[in-house]
Amino acid sequence: MEKKVGALTLLVLAAACALLLFPAAAVQGAKNGLGYSLGILVPSLYPFLVLSIFVVKSGISERMGHVLERPTRALFHLPGRAAATVLMSAVGGYPTGARSTEALYEEGAVTQEQAERMMRFCVNAGPSFVITAVGVGFLHSAQAGIILLISQLIAFFLTGLISGRQSQGERQRPEKQKKQAASRPMAQAFVESASDAAYSMLMMCSMVILFAALMNLLRLAVRNPNLSAILSSLLEVTGGCADLARRGVPLWVVSAAIGWGGVCVHFQIYACLGKLSVKKSRFVFWRAIQGAVSGLVCFGICLFFPETEEVFSNFDGTPVGTLSGSIPAAVALALLCLALLFSLPRKKVETNEEG
Repeated sequence: MEKKVGALTLLVLAAACALLLFPAAAVQGAKNGLGYSLGILVPSLYPFLVLSIFVVKSGISERMGHVLERPTRALFHLPGRAAATVLMSAVGGYPTGARSTEALYEEGAVTQEQAERMMRFCVNAGPSFVITAVGVGFLHSAQAGIILLISQLIAFFLTGLISGRQSQGERQRPEKQKKQAASRPMAQAFVESASDAAYSMLMMCSMVILFAALMNLLRLAVRNPNLSAILSSLLEVTGGCADLARRGVPLWVVSAAIGWGGVCVHFQIYACLGKLSVKKSRFVFWRAIQGAVSGLVCFGICLFFPETEEVFSNFDGTPVGTLSGSIPAAVALALLCLALLFSLPRKKVETNEEG
């Protein structure tokens, strides 16, 4: 324990000295992180965060669970109420699955063991980031973005299957289950979802800005561009993918970096977990597994769809808000909104005006 505290103290002192000696680099990095947060992260993730929490708090996940109970248990060994979270995590962006899983655990819909197992695979980059930011923005190729997205979804499915096979001995039902989420008024569920998502969004943006500033300082010490790109992709996925694209690496390397997610994303996810406890070493291990599977799947796909040299054109500048939308994300959002409409109670909802 003392060694860990000593090492952490040295790191903090080194970071403080770097901030004092190179303030301009730190400021520029923080500006880049702020631009990414406002230009891509907030517009592409916040609506999905609100929706993913709302489907749990409003009782929609329970209604979907009745329909999807059997396939969800057969594939992932999870209760039906987890189906909506699994689907949202596939298309909603990295922290969406984590925040929705925590909401399920808070509502008493899944056990601690089931929630921790969900965090092994319900962590994925959304279509808006993969196709538009990385594919079109960094690699200048929509085809590359589509290949990356397919690789992520296949890796997500395979990792979920593997994780499901390790569910023996788990408790199938929570010890204490809270009241049905459907009993909560829709308006109250929506306001609570927007508030929870806003807090999670603030935590995520803070981590992105911090890591962008630290990464800019780290580039001053690491002069080798290849090593710098590797470190960047390990620490922060957006800057890492941009650096890898500049180096002209094979597409499967970018896919592995997206599957890994970066330490910054790991911190964002932990910021969303609240009272849910997830062992850090196990979480990092499964992130590495999903990154490796993503890279292997992408490598296999590229054997059938070889990319041209255009894909690895240099990218300069910070992505802007126009990269934050994509057709798959819009379709997914529209379908979930339709599910919400059909799940609304036919009877008039009565609100409690007392107190």
